[in-house]
Amino acid sequence: MKNLPIRLSALTLCAAFTLSACGARLLSPKQTASTVSDDSSSRTASVSSRAAQPLSVSLGEQTAQVEIGSVPLFTVKSHDQLPDLSAAPAGTTYSVFYEAESIFKGNADEKFIPTCDGQFRYIVTTSRGDTYMFDMDCDFPATLTAASAIKQGETLRISVAHAEGTELTAQTDLGFAPRFFTSASSSYGAEKIALLPIRYTASPGVYTVTVQAGGQTLTHSLTVQEQDFDVQYMTMPQSTAAETALSAQANAEWNEKIEPLKLICDEEKYWENPFQQPTFGPISTQFGSIRYTNDDPTPTRHNGTDIAAARGTVVSAANNGRVLFADYLQLTGNTVIIEHGFGLKSWYYHMDSLNVKTGDTVKKGDQIGTVGSTGYSTGPHLHFALSVNNVFVNPWTAVNDGI
Repeated sequence: MKNLPIRLSALTLCAAFTLSACGARLLSPKQTASTVSDDSSSRTASVSSRAAQPLSVSLGEQTAQVEIGSVPLFTVKSHDQLPDLSAAPAGTTYSVFYEAESIFKGNADEKFIPTCDGQFRYIVTTSRGDTYMFDMDCDFPATLTAASAIKQGETLRISVAHAEGTELTAQTDLGFAPRFFTSASSSYGAEKIALLPIRYTASPGVYTVTVQAGGQTLTHSLTVQEQDFDVQYMTMPQSTAAETALSAQANAEWNEKIEPLKLICDEEKYWENPFQQPTFGPISTQFGSIRYTNDDPTPTRHNGTDIAAARGTVVSAANNGRVLFADYLQLTGNTVIIEHGFGLKSWYYHMDSLNVKTGDTVKKGDQIGTVGSTGYSTGPHLHFALSVNNVFVNPWTAVNDGI
């Protein structure tokens, strides 16, 4: 016990020597408090030096600064005024919402282009987590989009954007007045579209489509190009012709039951592109063929395509739709007509049997009947046709490319 104080004293001296050698010093409580305060001030100054800067938003020839916590509203009336975030810090992303629905996500160097008018909410996030918000009120003039050239017998799709709440009317010098419908069930991106069928007998040349959108007039120049159509010579038994195509009774029945259906236009778009070929087999007659029958020097035009197949072969719906007619007709035999929306219809003639009835709803690929040779027919085949209201158009375009 007598040696303990001596050992403690030596340890203390050793510790004092070590601290001195390391340049360290013992601090008083007052000194310690002062040092902590200085460190805290230094950290505050560091945070302040990297505080979020305003977000620079280019709006055409003008630039706006958006602060965190504020939600400014920008009114945009042309595409060159759309918000440009390319000056934002690297790694910045943003989302766009329309009526609480997320419709766009992208990087700052990507530009969002709206397809309808209204108010849009932008939420911008930098790589370090700063979040900015602003609203854009989009009020663009209506714009028309359509192909500038098309061949005889095809279907022109006309779309008009930025025409919400505006009644659209169209006139053409092609003998058909297109009717506009809303193309989508969602409130965003709901363009208005119209289908303009080009008759296979339309003369090649330049035509004008005029659309009235409220007080705005939109004009579109359309070149109709010549299409090569097959020429066919066909022999039809006189007895068959007399009972069908040449029968006053058969034609009266057609006019009474079928002609009124051509004017129907469901305002809902049922179809999904592309259309489906309803049955398979050799093509015996193409759409638009110039047909000479027996010894008649005056040709007729074939408004669909004939697909040869064995009797009883399944016939499927070319697309979703509503069955307007399913019954026997003296002229075309067992016949089905399906409305696909907007006046677009598919037609199926000469079937042996029917698997649907008038008023049914069908999906693409559903069986609607079987191949036969009823009505004005020389052998088992399916006459498959497509029309926009009362104008028949090339069905293969819908199958290959969609409408």
